[in-house]
Amino acid sequence: MNFSWAQRALVLSCAIFLAGCVGLEDYDRKVSEASGLRKELESAQSRITSLRRTIDGLEGKSRESRLEGEELTQSLSMARRHGQQLETKLADLRARVSFQDQESKTTQRRVSDFEASAEESRKKIRALEENAVDLRQKLARFEDKLRLQMQLKKDLAAQFEEEAKKGIITVKRSQDRVVIGLESSLLFGSGSATIRTNAKKYLLKISLILRRYINREVQVQGHTDNIPISDRISERWESNWELSSARATRVLRYLIEVGNVDPRRLSAAGLGEYRPVADNATKSGRKKNRRIDIVLFPPSS
Repeated sequence: MNFSWAQRALVLSCAIFLAGCVGLEDYDRKVSEASGLRKELESAQSRITSLRRTIDGLEGKSRESRLEGEELTQSLSMARRHGQQLETKLADLRARVSFQDQESKTTQRRVSDFEASAEESRKKIRALEENAVDLRQKLARFEDKLRLQMQLKKDLAAQFEEEAKKGIITVKRSQDRVVIGLESSLLFGSGSATIRTNAKKYLLKISLILRRYINREVQVQGHTDNIPISDRISERWESNWELSSARATRVLRYLIEVGNVDPRRLSAAGLGEYRPVADNATKSGRKKNRRIDIVLFPPSS
């Protein structure tokens, strides 16, 4: 191990001092102690060097730790800022989720209302379909009855062809009804409800025809013009209503009692002057309005 100049001088001085003051044994002992001291000094010097290295290493590590600490501090600061940003985003997301929940509830209510409305519409559609089926059935029955009435009108027109040519009897269709029309002058005298003898043959012919159509309601309707009842017959008939009713009833009784038509399907009505078929302002119009209509309704089944 190398010694500095001061260390060498110290050792030499000690040796001279010891040589002059002590004996040889003491000198050897002192030299041995000095050698031990040198070794201890060298060991201490070595430890000092090692400690300095350790200190240098620790200082280096400390600097690295400070740098790491600063980096960690910066990272922590950035992490906190990032965390704040995340919290802000999270709050925004929560707000959006809350809004979407409200929208979803609103949508669900709307869907529920729509489904209820749709179900109500389906019920209405089913009801309409059922009504449509019922209406189609009714229409089919009506069309069947109408075809039968058209055929009836055709048959009656053929059977009363001669009378129609003479203007005695008319056959026409009014809506779903067939009407056999007779002028009052053919059946009755003026102001009278007694059937003329020469008119009875036409009522008998009508009776024979009515007996063939057993599934139809028949109504005998009496009609007059609008000329008030004259003084000479006012004691018998207060108005045209009474006269029209009496004539309709008289024809009804003849069809039943003489013509043997089933009374269960016959009725009579006096309609007076209130169902005209022509203009009462003319003589020919009033003649047409004074009439007996035998109305045949569509088949009941």
